[in-house]
Amino acid sequence: MDSAFYLRNMRNLSLVCIAFLGLWAGSLQAQSTTVVRPRRSTPVPTTVADQRGGLIQVGLGGYQPSGFWSRRYGGLLDVQTSYSLLNGKTLFGIDAGALYSSQVKDLASVVNFLLTPEGEILANDGSYGNLRVEMRGWQLGAHVGQRYALTESGSAKSTWYWKLHGGIMQHKMAFMSSGGVPMLSEPYTLGLDELKRGPYLSEEIGFMHLGRVAPHFQVSLVAFQGWTEAVRGYSFTLGGYQKEPKWDMGWGIRTTWVLPMLQEKSAIRYYY
Repeated sequence: MDSAFYLRNMRNLSLVCIAFLGLWAGSLQAQSTTVVRPRRSTPVPTTVADQRGGLIQVGLGGYQPSGFWSRRYGGLLDVQTSYSLLNGKTLFGIDAGALYSSQVKDLASVVNFLLTPEGEILANDGSYGNLRVEMRGWQLGAHVGQRYALTESGSAKSTWYWKLHGGIMQHKMAFMSSGGVPMLSEPYTLGLDELKRGPYLSEEIGFMHLGRVAPHFQVSLVAFQGWTEAVRGYSFTLGGYQKEPKWDMGWGIRTTWVLPMLQEKSAIRYYY
């Protein structure tokens, strides 16, 4: 009696375990058949026509001055920052840049009234004064442009582009002396620094690389033309007023680091 009862209970327990294992295997098969995952991002568009977003750009350029500018300054350095809105092929945005040159030509004509017959500058205490003069300037404006794929697939990884810039520029001579010479400090240097300001245009053509990973960069040829006139009015160098605007021009090469902020497309993906 007891053995029959024991065998009957073991048989029932086995049937329950088999049923449980069958239900568990069925649920696993159902889960592996269809998995719905929530919204996921697809990669950034890789063709020129599909890309949208913004580009932050920081560039360093070297230039050879020409026009009236070449009479006063030597080689120039340019630090340029830009933000471009990207809409497929089209680029448009804003620019801000700083100009610098350590080479000031014919400096004797600027400070000749301070020079001794030996070509030195005397301080008030009778010692020789030290003088360093540099060119400082800035540009502020906007740009428009287009870019074009180098391959038939339209890939945005390697493109060439052009930009047209325009805005306002200013430059002057900055005087740095060891002190003791009143004529080399403000307000006297305001009559010596040849501060000029006016509109400018700049043309840029170059190569842009926007890969799937950094670095992203540009290399370009740049030329600019500024139509500037004296701001101070009276000039000690000229011994009078300079009223006629002058063409200040330059040309050179610029390398630019680019931080792309491009829009992504989104989609719902189903995995089976």
